[in-house]
Amino acid sequence: EVELGAQLAQPLAVTLDAARFDQALGNLLSNACTAAGHRRVLVDTEQLPDAVLVHVCDDGPGIPADMRERLFEPFASRSPGGTGLGLAIVARIMAAHGGSASVAERAPWRTCFTLRFPAAPSVPALPV
Repeated sequence: EVELGAQLAQPLAVTLDAARFDQALGNLLSNACTAAGHRRVLVDTEQLPDAVLVHVCDDGPGIPADMRERLFEPFASRSPGGTGLGLAIVARIMAAHGGSASVAERAPWRTCFTLRFPAAPSVPALPV
């Protein structure tokens, strides 16, 4: 079960490749659901003046500090049978969008991945 945050109801201005965004979000959701087991997973967004953030959080066991530094590198995996490519792909997708991917604890969540997209430029209103 994935909870949808309240901020998802708000429109967001961001330019992205929908297929690549689906791939990145799918990788994060798959990891979160696996880590959380029967616990909670949340997807939410946040609008900043210069960026749009997409958060995928879970209350699974968390990520050991020594692993956090290598998470977005290819072949860094702590999952049995995992390739260690999912988060590396997420990082590459975000870099191609001029953004970034990060992980942190974000109370009350033990693990929260954040995709940071540059905000789309404002379109000036047309004179009436």
